[in-house]
Amino acid sequence: MIDPTIIQKHTQELLDKMVSSAEVTVSEEDGMMHVNIKTEEDAPTVIGRHGETIRAIQKILEVIVFKETQERADLVINVNDYREKQTERLHYIADQAAQKVQEKQSATYLRGFSSYERRIMHEHVATTYPELSSYSVGEGRDRRLVVDLKGNEPQVQPESQGEPQSQEEELNIDIE
Repeated sequence: MIDPTIIQKHTQELLDKMVSSAEVTVSEEDGMMHVNIKTEEDAPTVIGRHGETIRAIQKILEVIVFKETQERADLVINVNDYREKQTERLHYIADQAAQKVQEKQSATYLRGFSSYERRIMHEHVATTYPELSSYSVGEGRDRRLVVDLKGNEPQVQPESQGEPQSQEEELNIDIE
């Protein structure tokens, strides 16, 4: 197990280059190191647009810590409870998509989410809506999360096929 003070030291050094003031605490839970950052006015700088900066900081810290310890660091960075607020927002979006699928009895596509965000929505749909399923289609930036009726999932998706051929609508929800 990696010493939390190593993670805290490198996180603080990185943040000192980015923002004027930030407090860092590190805790371990189920083999995952949780890095909590508290900052007053600099949270948007550390989080970034749609969490892009927080994900980049996480990757950079994983590399720095591995280089020093030769151990893989499983990190989750949270800034001013951003992850909790993000999860609430993603659950709301998944609920809206599920409602639409139930009303129209057809698939709904969601785009513009990171793999981490899609995973949170997949888990929410699986635990909250037993009659529905969710899966991802497409590649790279065109990857979409699909919420559909259980049993409508594609069995095997050929690589040349970006998404199931259908006339289904996309659910347009403001994700900012």
